[in-house]
Amino acid sequence: MRTEHLLYFVTVAEKGSIAAAAAELGRNRSTLSMAISALEDDLNTRLFMRRGNSLALSPVGELILDDCQRLLTLQEKILYQCANPPGEALCELSIGRDDVLTESFWRRVITRIRTSLPDIRLSMRFAGADELPELVRQGQLDLAYAMAFNPDYSGDSLYQQIITKIRMQMMASDQHRLARLTHLNNADLSGSTQITYLDSDQQERFWLANLGTASLALSSFELIRDAIKDRLGWGYVPEPLLIMEEEDSAGLRVLNHGLNTAWYPYLAYSRAPLSSPNKPHSHTDKALQQVHRIVIEEMQLAGIL
Repeated sequence: MRTEHLLYFVTVAEKGSIAAAAAELGRNRSTLSMAISALEDDLNTRLFMRRGNSLALSPVGELILDDCQRLLTLQEKILYQCANPPGEALCELSIGRDDVLTESFWRRVITRIRTSLPDIRLSMRFAGADELPELVRQGQLDLAYAMAFNPDYSGDSLYQQIITKIRMQMMASDQHRLARLTHLNNADLSGSTQITYLDSDQQERFWLANLGTASLALSSFELIRDAIKDRLGWGYVPEPLLIMEEEDSAGLRVLNHGLNTAWYPYLAYSRAPLSSPNKPHSHTDKALQQVHRIVIEEMQLAGIL
């Protein structure tokens, strides 16, 4: 009996369906279904009964739910005690991030940090990708994650680590006139409004200015995606928003144009190396590496890496 399966069981019981639990945990529905089946085989009993499109706990499931919660809490306590020996001081970490990854992704990250590293006093700040490196360099943030428009900011007081590359895709609503064209040229695009990303310096990013098209500048990628969905124009949307929030991204289509895809690096910024063959020198360094490991693991689970 695996504790991970117990976590899936408890989450399905709380959410009432495998689909809702999978969205909460950032896992595939098939992974949860197989885990629940494996747990039922291990316990030789049924834990759920299907009622329409939802699941209800069986009598045995109701009986063991609280004990499963206690086991998960005990596991967290054991992991914490092993990772944080007595005598180490409480540390404070300030994490920054942009909006390329979804709010639900960062909620999962915060939950894992608070669960596995409860001795950390954590704050998380949203800022533009162009602001975050400087905030880390100045010491206002300990760690930041952002897609880099110009990834050449490293120096004596700032480290940057490329985690992956983000694909930006030229999208339109499948009801937009551009989506009905098999192949698009520049003239097709110039006749419609481009929705661009407005950074903290009031600069429009991803704007194809040479087309001479009208633009609508918005300050977040989710607003851009939703404006495109509302047929206000076409624009570039980061792929994580499309794959992590499939329901909200339904009705969008990649346009068949020669510039329909662009790649940008997604970086972690810090004032000390995040991956080093040597052990961290301080409790704060150790905490930073643990937090970074959690972010990377959640990105892997979400299918970004």
